[in-house]
Amino acid sequence: MTVRRSLVVALVVSLLALPGLPPVAPPPARAQGVDVFLNVTGGGSRKLNIAIPEFTVVAGNDVAGAGKQLASVAGADLTFSGLFSVVAGTGSIPANNPELLRQSWAEFAAAGAHAGVHGLLALRGERAEIEMRLYDITTPAHRLIATRKFEMPAAQMRRLAHKVADEVVLQFTGEPGIADTKIAYVVGPAGAAKEIVMADYDGAGAAPVTRNGSINLMPVWSPDARSLAFTSFRQGYPDLYRAFPFERRPEQTLAAFIGINSSPSFSPDGKSLAMTLSKDGNPEIYVLSLASGTMRRLTRHAGIDTEPTWSPNGREIAFVSDRGGVPHIFVMDAEGANVRQITSGGFHTQPRWSPRGDMIAYTQRAGTHDIWVVDVDGSNPRRLTSGGDNQGPTWAPNGRHLAFQSSRSGRWQIYAMLADGNALTALTRGSAENTSPSWSPRLP
Repeated sequence: MTVRRSLVVALVVSLLALPGLPPVAPPPARAQGVDVFLNVTGGGSRKLNIAIPEFTVVAGNDVAGAGKQLASVAGADLTFSGLFSVVAGTGSIPANNPELLRQSWAEFAAAGAHAGVHGLLALRGERAEIEMRLYDITTPAHRLIATRKFEMPAAQMRRLAHKVADEVVLQFTGEPGIADTKIAYVVGPAGAAKEIVMADYDGAGAAPVTRNGSINLMPVWSPDARSLAFTSFRQGYPDLYRAFPFERRPEQTLAAFIGINSSPSFSPDGKSLAMTLSKDGNPEIYVLSLASGTMRRLTRHAGIDTEPTWSPNGREIAFVSDRGGVPHIFVMDAEGANVRQITSGGFHTQPRWSPRGDMIAYTQRAGTHDIWVVDVDGSNPRRLTSGGDNQGPTWAPNGRHLAFQSSRSGRWQIYAMLADGNALTALTRGSAENTSPSWSPRLP
């Protein structure tokens, strides 16, 4: 995939010819800089080497080692992205010392780095401020590419690091990274209470969303990342609710009809919620207007229609139906017309439309379960996982990564991978059963 970013001060053309990066024709010069093209592959075979030394403390007393933590977390974020390799280093670079900065970048360049991040940390009581300075270190000039400041409570140091990493990704690709996102998932064994928790995208800092001692299932994030819709048996029946994990706001009941209320899916504009209801006798797809509370029924078929997922432009909905005898993935217009089948020859469930709009991920059962993707026209189905049982895909907001649940370690845990199935990473560990991940949009 070729990605594009116009930089205020561009990386020099020599960077594009370095070993490990593909050759690119120099773009035309501009008064403020040039357009830089970096070629990266889904499997991450070509990566940009970046140095992230410990952040330099310029104010306050860093008794907790935040400078080291910031560099470690941001480095891990960039490694996870699949676009960068982090060049190891120890110690920090003093602030306002051009000669030592030049010397440090020269040493990192000799170790293979193409770019460097100089982080400056100011600790002021309960607040922390970071200035991130990004450099091209492939020439003696060590040109400054970009600077950016972030300020947050000092207790949110990991999130500050995530924001730095996302800014670096933005400068090199034109799209922010995914480090400042959350994963919601279900914790609890089969047949017992299941609670919904959320954690950083890398699995750190898990915190409860529900605490009702019931069975809570199928969390899904709203497009503004402020709320989660989910199914809960707290009243003894599968009803739909909405929680606001970042606000002191009571949960909302979204649907509590007789029968099944499940499989919530927010529309891209956040104004509607598609869901599965059996209130009229058969499980069908409905859409709820969150502002007015009105409900529209989209499907009318003797088969079971369930698990809706919106296309990113909001014009279509993919869903599961067994109207042909076996569950397959279908697509229809957002009003319920023009239904077409896009998978065949298997047992297919849990569709999730890619944020880029080009693919639909789903779960296929063939003895065990595995994650597959298919182009939206139904062509080119391909398997992404193997080993253990793998279910419930969810896309990162950039469409480059997927998370899912897998039993490959002996119990259910959450894993992430690139969209081609490479770079498998465990997000949760331990003795708990962790299932049904939902990857949030980028946080506000």
